[in-house]
Amino acid sequence: MKQRQTSDVTDAKEQDADTRENDAERSGTDRDTHVAEDCSPDQRREQGTQGTGGQDRDIANNDDSGADGVDAERNADGEPGGLRGLLRRIRLPRTRKARTVAAVTLLLAGGGAGGYLWWVGEQLPDDAAFRIDDRVVTVDDLGEVTDTWRALYGIEPPQEPGRLDRFRRDAPKAYAVSLLLDRAARDHGIVVADKAARDTLSRFVTQQFGEGTQGRDQFVQALGNAGTSERAVLDEVKKQLAMDQLFNTVTKDTPEVGDQEIREAFSKRKDQLGTPERRELANIVVRTKDEADRIVAELRSGASFDTLARQRSLDSATRSDGGNLGTVTRDQLQPGYAKAAFAAGRGEHFGPVQNKFGWNVGMVTGITPAEPARFDQVRDPLKQQLELERKLQTWRDWLAERIRDADIQYADAYLPASPDAPPSVQPGELGVPQGQEPAEPGQPPRQGGPR
Repeated sequence: MKQRQTSDVTDAKEQDADTRENDAERSGTDRDTHVAEDCSPDQRREQGTQGTGGQDRDIANNDDSGADGVDAERNADGEPGGLRGLLRRIRLPRTRKARTVAAVTLLLAGGGAGGYLWWVGEQLPDDAAFRIDDRVVTVDDLGEVTDTWRALYGIEPPQEPGRLDRFRRDAPKAYAVSLLLDRAARDHGIVVADKAARDTLSRFVTQQFGEGTQGRDQFVQALGNAGTSERAVLDEVKKQLAMDQLFNTVTKDTPEVGDQEIREAFSKRKDQLGTPERRELANIVVRTKDEADRIVAELRSGASFDTLARQRSLDSATRSDGGNLGTVTRDQLQPGYAKAAFAAGRGEHFGPVQNKFGWNVGMVTGITPAEPARFDQVRDPLKQQLELERKLQTWRDWLAERIRDADIQYADAYLPASPDAPPSVQPGELGVPQGQEPAEPGQPPRQGGPR
């Protein structure tokens, strides 16, 4: 990939504007255009787009991982809020010293005025996040895309500063790669009809929000909360359906997995291929440790767990069912809660255990022992998994080559850590389930994008 740095170039342009203005003054010519060029970037951006207002809503789940205040229309500095405001927040230096140094450096490196003019022609506009070929993607364009990702995939900017900066740099890369894939799909003659996309979106709405008019109304409200539109979401669905077809096209000649490879993989993965121990659990969550200790004391005195859960648990999703969490494996639970839950015997209660929802007191209502894997039982699904892994490697190699050959130029503030590497995860990537965080009592399961 051809990557060029932009901040010095922009400063050199402003230095050139200063020189031309001085010439105009000496000749008595009034050049209004120079006044416009000398305005600060913030003045030139005075008409910028408002941020995404509305309340936070994580459509994919009710997780509380969004950044505080991200959806406010304006932050304390008067910048646009929401994901777009987050992406716009970095400003490049504009000091006179920086402009002078940049101009001298570029004239020396570029071989005089000819080199300088070539660099000016290649620079990015002030409001650009990146350019791919001849298309400039602005910060506002990127904000609209991330709003759509938020609506479909529950993507929220993280709170931790280091991860927040990575999010700001990864988002343009993900969008740039999606544009590359759009072009590749067109080159392969892949077209997705509106009806196919609408049918897929309708299934998504039904799964996430329910059937009928009520589910439809909730979906529309969620779009408003996320700051996006149904047209934008429908376009994203069409892209994902096209990517599924492109994936199949790119990987159709991937060699099949032989029986010997399956047996070797079974030998290496035998422990993971078996059925792990599963437990049926019930849970009560309260606000304080004192409340949890009182519940433990009542249980030891013979109180009914089912009754206490119905009366005292804060978890509205399980309260009416006596706190029933269903059947889970250790890996589906947060480590602290899992350790306590899998140490207790059938019919025993455990806790209190604290998590972000409060203090939890649980009970083991059933245990299904682990079962070792048998080759004849897992051969077919293991073969499918190995073939998928092989296809994914073919896909990633193909995609990496396209990224290296692409003409993508990122603004300094949005330059990814590894511009040439394919993204490890794309939003809704090709029908392959995304990684999920372990569940916690009281936490709804994460849902994927539309299929």
